[in-house]
Amino acid sequence: MTFPVEAISALLVPLTSPFFCLAVLLAASIAADAQKPRWLRRSVLPAAFASAWALYRLAADAGASAWLARLDSPLFPALLGLALPAMFLPRNRWYPVFLLAPAACVGLAVAAAFRAYGSVPEGGGFHWLLIRPSFLVVGATALLVLAQPLLPLGSFRRLVRGTAFLVLMFGGFMFRQDYADYREMVSRRTTAREKVLVLGETVPSMRADNQVVHLPGAPCRLSADGGYVQGCNLELWQRLMQVDFGRAAAGDPGERNVLTLALASATVFLFLCFVGARWWCGWICPLSTLGGALDWVRRRLGLDFLKPSEGLKTGFLAGGLSLAGLGLLLARLYPGLDAGGRVLGCKIPVYPFCKLCPGQSLCPVASQGPQAFPPLPGMEWLFGFFRIGVLVLLGIYLFSFAAVRRLWCRFCPMGMIAGLFNKGGLLRLEKEAGKCNRCGVCSEVCPMDIDVVRAELTGSNVSSYHCVLCLKCVEHCPRDGCLGLRFAGGRVVESRFAAGGKAS
Repeated sequence: MTFPVEAISALLVPLTSPFFCLAVLLAASIAADAQKPRWLRRSVLPAAFASAWALYRLAADAGASAWLARLDSPLFPALLGLALPAMFLPRNRWYPVFLLAPAACVGLAVAAAFRAYGSVPEGGGFHWLLIRPSFLVVGATALLVLAQPLLPLGSFRRLVRGTAFLVLMFGGFMFRQDYADYREMVSRRTTAREKVLVLGETVPSMRADNQVVHLPGAPCRLSADGGYVQGCNLELWQRLMQVDFGRAAAGDPGERNVLTLALASATVFLFLCFVGARWWCGWICPLSTLGGALDWVRRRLGLDFLKPSEGLKTGFLAGGLSLAGLGLLLARLYPGLDAGGRVLGCKIPVYPFCKLCPGQSLCPVASQGPQAFPPLPGMEWLFGFFRIGVLVLLGIYLFSFAAVRRLWCRFCPMGMIAGLFNKGGLLRLEKEAGKCNRCGVCSEVCPMDIDVVRAELTGSNVSSYHCVLCLKCVEHCPRDGCLGLRFAGGRVVESRFAAGGKAS
């Protein structure tokens, strides 16, 4: 008797859908609300689970399976099956029983990697870790869930950032799906052309024929051999701006495929913003992690940081919005390029903002070394605008982390959209004003120089647009239970000064 792997996989498919995940998370927020009737709190989760499952199957059977498949992602089962229970289950004597689930997931991921090596020809040698994205995402999440009870909040944040940096910067060559995928990646290493940004020459490991993944942070797929995701969300919006909507409406298959891929990725992106808001900036974004390294060097050298004025902060915000708008405008002109690759007499790259973004320079260098620093754009690109712009933006980035604290995060267009979900999303930074002693520690440790948390004396919601949810205010707050983070209605972490000034 053979094990029905395909049948079980088909049964579990709804778990990979953002719609199914959203239904369960919204139900969890109701279940966590103590003001709701007990019968409702006890029944809403199983009811939402069963209803969302049934609706997904009905939609798939009605002919929407191809569209639903474009939205599937291993991020969602990892969130539902591992991260959500870890946040909501009380830390009592039964919690170790739950930890058997992430331990089993780690074991399955290891077993999958060993089995993938079975496809390597005898004597083929070491080819890094051959593992499918679904196993890697679930396995990495399981490891973090197992580590979380053992670490204070600050150490856990550094572990998450380090794990994300490892996957997003080195995942392109360290984690391939199988031996054939690894060999295909190696064969592409000599195809890059100088002075031309051709993203089609980099194939992210997580990309499937009908799926692309864009995260709310700023992972760049120009890192080593394509990275592990499609790219940052500004690439997504540029991709949408390049669509010839007239040809798509007329039924052109190429344009319609690009449009549907981009719309599917935008749907997942907006869902991830609703779930995590700018937490992605504070915990996942590799550009933020690289900037944190610069900040660490500054502190080790004993140098104080500059505190920017409100005018400078506003100027950085306006500058980021203006640059993003210019990049999208130029991307919209791309369908009108002539045979010489010019429009209005100017040469414009495929993704204009990507040509300027510091990620194009920093991510390859971080993942492959200084020799990977890309050549500067030629003067033929928009009369030298891109050549000068690359150097100016790289200088601004280095200054804004080496001399200030996270000033770049006020400029970064990639995080601006996620900031809109800091209020109204599933994450909420909250404060019990009655426990606050007005010490101002939260304002001092905030890398974004946000004063709302200290200044709020009546309301409980202290979330703000620029907050990257690094939770340093929660970590260092000297009052037990004064500050905390709420997710989907349940408080998942709060200040605990008794434990050496570390939150629990």
